[in-house]
Amino acid sequence: MANFGIMAWWRGYRGLPKEGPTVVDLIPNVGSGTLLERMLLADDRAIRIGAIHELDYTRAVVITHDRWKADVGGIPQFAFLLATARELGNGGGDDDEVLLLRVEGTAPLSLERDHLAVREEALRDALSRKHNPSPSAILDVDIDPFTKNRVSFTGLNCRIIGTFYEDIRDGHQVLEFGHDVDNFYATATYRVFKPVGEGLSALASYIKPTSDPVQMVRIGTVRYSSTRRRTILAKQSDIAVSVNIQDFIGTKTGMFGMTRMGKSNTMKTVAARVFAVSEQRRSSGQAPIGQLIFDPQGEYANPNTQDGTELAAIGPDHVVIYKFGADGSQRNVRPLGFNFFDPAQIEATKGVISNALADVTSDYVKAFVQADFAGTPIAGETDNEAYERQARAGRGRLLLYGALAKADFAVPASRHEPGGRVRDWQAPVVMRAALADALEQQLGSGHIKRFPGGRIVGVERNSLVKVIDWILQREEANDLTGDAAKGLQSFVSGDPWRSALPIYTQVNQNRQVSGFAKLKPLKAFHAPSAQIDYRGEIYGELVNGRIVIVDLHLGPDPVIRKLSEGLAEYLIERQTTVFTSGSEPPDIQIALEEAHNLFSSEKYSNDLDVWVRLAKQASKLNIGMLYATQEITGVDHQVLANTKNWVVAHLNNSREVNELGRYYDFKAFGDAIISHEDRGYVRLKTMSSPFIISVQIDRYGLNLVNEARAAAGLPPLNPSED
Repeated sequence: MANFGIMAWWRGYRGLPKEGPTVVDLIPNVGSGTLLERMLLADDRAIRIGAIHELDYTRAVVITHDRWKADVGGIPQFAFLLATARELGNGGGDDDEVLLLRVEGTAPLSLERDHLAVREEALRDALSRKHNPSPSAILDVDIDPFTKNRVSFTGLNCRIIGTFYEDIRDGHQVLEFGHDVDNFYATATYRVFKPVGEGLSALASYIKPTSDPVQMVRIGTVRYSSTRRRTILAKQSDIAVSVNIQDFIGTKTGMFGMTRMGKSNTMKTVAARVFAVSEQRRSSGQAPIGQLIFDPQGEYANPNTQDGTELAAIGPDHVVIYKFGADGSQRNVRPLGFNFFDPAQIEATKGVISNALADVTSDYVKAFVQADFAGTPIAGETDNEAYERQARAGRGRLLLYGALAKADFAVPASRHEPGGRVRDWQAPVVMRAALADALEQQLGSGHIKRFPGGRIVGVERNSLVKVIDWILQREEANDLTGDAAKGLQSFVSGDPWRSALPIYTQVNQNRQVSGFAKLKPLKAFHAPSAQIDYRGEIYGELVNGRIVIVDLHLGPDPVIRKLSEGLAEYLIERQTTVFTSGSEPPDIQIALEEAHNLFSSEKYSNDLDVWVRLAKQASKLNIGMLYATQEITGVDHQVLANTKNWVVAHLNNSREVNELGRYYDFKAFGDAIISHEDRGYVRLKTMSSPFIISVQIDRYGLNLVNEARAAAGLPPLNPSED
């Protein structure tokens, strides 16, 4: 019976009439899967390359021929194959399924040793008889056609990835996938195909049926091997791979690979695709998606020779860049940091200064941390109490501004009022008229500006230190009288003033302290042109669906670290506030480089670490996280276990690959991941896709920029414009 099956398969493959019992006779109700045929097995989607020689529940040995391999452009390692027992075009059957195989190596066939002996003897004979055994002479060994055909059969060792079959969902026929094999027949009934063209694209882009949102976008092309000559000759080098971009929104995505292997290119591609989805949401009345990219190398904020373009090319209304030293001359390039001399940003100023003083255990530091420099009204206090507290806060700010000036911080030339009016910068403080009179009598005019009808004066920017020193000298000398003396006592008696005094004078309880010297490293945070706290401004841009790039490549490492942590902390706090109020937090994506420095196992036990909090709470707070690293072993296993999408490029050592092999089916690709150093060549596993795909990621460029611009209703850019 088995011989009948084999002969029927062989005659059918060669186009000859079948004789004896066929597969249809042996297995009742064979095959009706029209969707399987249309999607995977149609003549222009799959080419037959052989049959299954051996089969169990996890592996298959495929027998094929050199001619068939040549006809399909080769069968490289990791190529997908399809195996089915169904008779194409026949109706109904128990075998309406297709096995998905992946080639992992070669396999010996039962008669292979005999064939090798024949070939060895022929080669020995050719080498012995030829005086000049050139390659052509050896290739033309004297083997009869029948024997040459027999030795041309080889075996492929394949892993069974799973089973495609048809199902009904909501009244519609769908292509389902199972991760195993629930039955198999005698091996002679299985024909094996190599998917090509649209069939391979459908396979590589397959996602399991779902009720969740689906939006398929191109990410790259199928690439089985580093060597691509035969693939190009067979015109199979541009088989599109699409992914469900919704997989990347609100989930963790890991991008693993050595430097310059295309991780940032993939991040840019994902960012542009997510932006397009965000704009489609906006146009339909839904909330958009914000994206925050921490850019330690400046490769996202600036154009580079690899891409020929940049994320910012999407448009200044949609991409905002924050960087050190920005002067406001470009409307979408803003200063990174905040204005230490702006009363509206005093809480951020105090927070950064407090962090800078954190290693100092003196009482004056504790007093500074507890002091109120904002003077925000408190519920239940009287108008007089609120006025006095605001007055004390303003005097404390004056002393703090003086300390910053002594630390060489640039005092702004102007200030922006709530109505939008721009005025010359002064430090407003409440000062009794008699004290102001005494100041002007002794120092002369031009140091303070007196406003009519009130007790508020403005200390001029160039007179901060001079005015403060005069006040301290008068307090020490105790040489003022009357209302001027009373005004002085009121001026210097508040907690904010007293808590800032050691920072200004560098003296605390008659001992020398660091004071304002500790503030000098913070100058990189100071942006004199910033009108609001950069953290609040960035969060607002994210809520409005913009791509925000924080360019960190020009800042000193300690400042960059503190700034990044502060921004992440602020983001968590704002999202948590929305979440705990019973509302749905806005969707925000964060891209992080050098993730092994943020999510190490040592750090992951510290629940107070801002990056650990972000990793643990991101999903709940609707924060999607794309993190990149070349050290998988440096990322805590809990982060890896909760990573939904994996983009794996070249890694150069077995330690990292062995760690990778603990997840999904990446172990099978270990040797190739180490040996293949092609930029942008990755193994991709997404949340919706049930198996790993070998992909050459598309290069981020003008086409993708224009696709994103089109989603935002903007005209395309020409190469000369970009």
